[in-house]
Amino acid sequence: MVTIDSYRPGDHARMCEIAPRAFGVWARYGIDRTLPRPKVEELYRDEALSYAQRVDQGERGLAVLVARDAGRLLGYIVVGIDDALSRRFEFRWGRIISLAVDPLRQGEGIGPQLVAAAMDWFRAQSCQHVEVCTDQNNIAAIRTYEGAGFRVIYCGLALSQRI
Repeated sequence: MVTIDSYRPGDHARMCEIAPRAFGVWARYGIDRTLPRPKVEELYRDEALSYAQRVDQGERGLAVLVARDAGRLLGYIVVGIDDALSRRFEFRWGRIISLAVDPLRQGEGIGPQLVAAAMDWFRAQSCQHVEVCTDQNNIAAIRTYEGAGFRVIYCGLALSQRI
């Protein structure tokens, strides 16, 4: 049975295992096949580790929620408050920063469970607006977010050239 709870010290190791596998195909750097795979994997591991370290250091307005089955971490969602946009618009502005589910467990509803828990966290933080960005080719993520009530408001492009 999958349960959602807060990040615990030590969860970073499993987050670092999941991140390169979850993002290595769908995310911006994973899609660009001109980039060396080991460096792309390292980038996603480092990104997951940085979220864990920030939570370990007690960064205000940032949280990591995790999905577990029999104690094993299956996925995580990183949520935060955007202080600059909160000040600008004069209401609490939340942001889903990252969502990753172990590819071996994708399609089991873990992503939607994590998003639902994130929305509960935002409500507890008195957020009135929540934003998430994802890659336009990541249909599973788009469906997950739309299923939680999000709507596409903007679509951008990232262009690159290896010289």
